[in-house]
Amino acid sequence: MFRVLNRVVIGLCIAVGVVSSSHSLAQEDVATLQSAQIVSIPAARQAERIAVITVEGGIDRITAMSMKRRIRAAEVAGMDAMVIEINSPGGELGAVLEISNEIKNSSISNTVSWVHPDAYSGGAIIALACNEIVTSSPASMGDAFIIQIGPGQIRGLSPDERTKFLPPLMADVTDSARRSGFDEYLVQAIVVDGVELWLVEDNESGQRLAINEEEYRLLFDGDPIRGKPMLAEVTGGIQTYTTPDDDTDDPEEVNDDPQSDSVAETLEEADARAYKPASKTLHDVEDVFNDPEEMVELEYPSNRVVLSAGDKGKYRFVGYITDGSAAIVMRDDQLRYFGFSSQIINNDEELKAFFGASELVRIRMNPTEKLVRFFVNPYVRGFLIVVVLISLFVELIMGGAGIGGSVAIGALVLLLGPPAMIGLSGWWELIAIVVGISCLAIEAFVVPGFGVFGVIGFVALFGGLIGTFVSAGGTLSNPSMQQDLMTGAVTVLLSFVTAGIGWWLIVRNAQNLPYFERLILSGASGVGGMPQKSMLHAIVTDDGSVRVGSEGVTITPLYPIGQADFEDQIVDVHAALGSIDRGVRVRVISATKLRIEVEEVGSEDV
Repeated sequence: MFRVLNRVVIGLCIAVGVVSSSHSLAQEDVATLQSAQIVSIPAARQAERIAVITVEGGIDRITAMSMKRRIRAAEVAGMDAMVIEINSPGGELGAVLEISNEIKNSSISNTVSWVHPDAYSGGAIIALACNEIVTSSPASMGDAFIIQIGPGQIRGLSPDERTKFLPPLMADVTDSARRSGFDEYLVQAIVVDGVELWLVEDNESGQRLAINEEEYRLLFDGDPIRGKPMLAEVTGGIQTYTTPDDDTDDPEEVNDDPQSDSVAETLEEADARAYKPASKTLHDVEDVFNDPEEMVELEYPSNRVVLSAGDKGKYRFVGYITDGSAAIVMRDDQLRYFGFSSQIINNDEELKAFFGASELVRIRMNPTEKLVRFFVNPYVRGFLIVVVLISLFVELIMGGAGIGGSVAIGALVLLLGPPAMIGLSGWWELIAIVVGISCLAIEAFVVPGFGVFGVIGFVALFGGLIGTFVSAGGTLSNPSMQQDLMTGAVTVLLSFVTAGIGWWLIVRNAQNLPYFERLILSGASGVGGMPQKSMLHAIVTDDGSVRVGSEGVTITPLYPIGQADFEDQIVDVHAALGSIDRGVRVRVISATKLRIEVEEVGSEDV
């Protein structure tokens, strides 16, 4: 019995000791892990205060304007790090490159892009501009394939457009890759098709590298291994590059000069900043980089290893990355696998822990920027143009009462002010619009009819309004400007048609609109007990009692519209030239359905 009790006591002591030891070890492990997490934050990333700037939705000139302001605000506030939170399908190339340059040139060098959850097209370009990339889960990034959006169609770049627009974009993403340590060839495959890549791994260092077919044949015997790519296509395989076989009648003549190849390699070795195309399909882009007149340069030198036949056996084959049929897209797990993403982050607390930060501040788009975005919408601008045109028409028929003119000026301010803030309208558009309105006023008040001043006024007003849709400093060869011009022309034309319908409705129904009737300038209270008539009577159908040659006396001044008494009949009339005082005898020189024009009867005519 004693032995049994002794064994039980000993067993209990051992159990207590094990539990105590395990608890002590668990606490020690937790402390070690916490310490490891703190130590694992690189010094270059550590920050006490971080600013989060969101890029959400389509990227346009308003986005670029807002990003500039918010980046400046983060700099002024003395933030230690800047996070660009991205959820965008992309947008305008010019705005995207502008934002990328702002991020790279910011005085805040600690920049991280947070793909939360998607960064396509221009969003991917902005993400690459930061020093590091983190993602939520799920998340996707890529497909920065340049497309042209026309009326009812989406197409890839033509050869001329490709050599014009692709090199600046390629320079931006290549510099981003070299600056942040992303794979230089994979980055190129994000922005263009025709780049076929394989993944290999250094046997000693374990470093992975995306290689093209030429490099594959240097490292391995036999034809390249193909099959199902690791990364799927998304753009439908729109071919924008020209293969060597398309450039010559004899394919064997292409790249058949070993001396030229060695010269190219020598040039690349001599200049570490030289552009290294990921595929021979980028030969046209490479030519632009090599042309000193094009002024397309790379800021950062390449750290990519230069492979040779001597490296055979030093690398192992990992997988077939992409067949080049389209720009690539990577999910959050693939972004980490290929070395783009550092970590999965799903909320602000995890983001703060990523930096070891104590404060996170979000700098958002302000109400003014949101209003600018609203007022530069083509539909809103079309509506404002209609308001301007109808208000000017009302001002003309009111004889300068000022109500219609005030509304027109207000609409013009809303029409021209917001676009001017983002470079869509400048002085010449304003001058053209003012000249147009002035010429139309001269045509209406001074030299009635539709002559030289009317034509000049219409053309100047139409052209000035279209000009507010186009960025300053562009060229007609730019497809983006062509698209803006098309949008502007269609919008202004539809606005003129809509305003014309509005004019017609006013002419037809003004007498039956009590509220509108109160806005129209009235003249005398009537003569001989006759009811007072509005100024709009001059533009409605005449009953035929007043004809050319009829004479009467003005009972209100004509500036140039007023009223005259024709044998006890009060009629609204329009001075044919200048203005006419009250109590002056006048003669009808023109009587149409739109208006009755009169001239002063001189003393010699009496």
